[in-house]
Parts: sequence; C-alpha cells; structure tokens
Amino acid sequence: MTKKKKVSKQTVIRLVEKRLGAIGHGIGFEILEAAVRADGEWWYVPVLSRLHGKDVRRDVTVSIFATVENELHKEEGLTVLLVPVVD
Repeated sequence: MTKKKKVSKQTVIRLVEKRLGAIGHGIGFEILEAAVRADGEWWYVPVLSRLHGKDVRRDVTVSIFATVENELHKEEGLTVLLVPVVD
C-alpha cells in the first residue's frame, strides 16, 4: 500500500484555480480560501461561480465541478469536493 503525500491547503487551492481558470466561457470562479478545509483525505473547497455578474445555472456548475474533481483525482491523486456557494 502506497502512502499518499501530504498536500497543503495552498497547493489544493492552486490546483483547483488552475483547472477552473481553464474553463472559460465567461464564467468566473472565486474560491473562498478561508473556508477550504481538509477532513481526512477529503478536501472541501467552496467556490462561487459567476457569469457576467449573475449566478451560473446549477446543472452547469455541477458538470464543471464534477469534471474538475475527476481530473484532480486521476491526475493528482486528490479527493476534492467543490462546494457551490450562492451569493
């Protein structure tokens, strides 16, 4: 059994920002850094999604977040839950 390396909060934030920044389509994402937390192997990352000053539709947000979560798990070995935040 291989031991997972410890990852810092800032590393998780940076990796999430990198992937969300690549989405485009005019959607802006804001990670609420103060609320990012680890619970065992899980990272909980609250994210506010905006499109031209308005909230992004829930189904779009869920699809984007699921894609990013899967990429982080496959490529980085991280278990991340991106939590939608409503403004």
